[in-house]
Amino acid sequence: MTKFYEYLLALRYRLNGWRLSLYLRSLGCTVGKNLKCMRFPTFRDIPKGNYTIGDNVVIGQGVIFEITQTGCLIIGDEVLIGAYTRFSSTAAIKIGNWAGIAENCSIRGSAHHLKRNQKYMKQGNVGKEISIGDDVLIGACSQVLIGAQIPEGVVIGALSLVTQHVKLHSYGIFAGAPVKHIRDRE
Repeated sequence: MTKFYEYLLALRYRLNGWRLSLYLRSLGCTVGKNLKCMRFPTFRDIPKGNYTIGDNVVIGQGVIFEITQTGCLIIGDEVLIGAYTRFSSTAAIKIGNWAGIAENCSIRGSAHHLKRNQKYMKQGNVGKEISIGDDVLIGACSQVLIGAQIPEGVVIGALSLVTQHVKLHSYGIFAGAPVKHIRDRE
């Protein structure tokens, strides 16, 4: 790849980030400096001041945001969001600084009510906050579900499932479905 082509790609990512920043700010959201975006993401609900994005965030192509008006998305500084990742919630999703979310991940802070006496599609959703701490790495194709709390420094292996029922500790490495402790970071 030539230097000129690399320059053009970097310029495209910055321009897409600038467009996304303008769009979100025009809707009352807070966006830090130097947002980069490979392609403009898909929004299933129009943001209304419920997005906060920090400095130096990179968003991959094909990212989908399904954050309802009752939910919010807070992304810290220096965060990388991989391609085709989906955020869906009626509650808050908080991502700390220096976090990395690999491609094809699903972060879902809400779920359907599942009462027996009514069709599930008519029951609405219940939401619970998801918290992803500073310096967390989430491997490709992983799912983080309603109420999950991922503390600082945790590494989640690829193809893993994190639920609210799993207790994670700082700087641990976890993998599996549901995740289990593998070892600690050195």
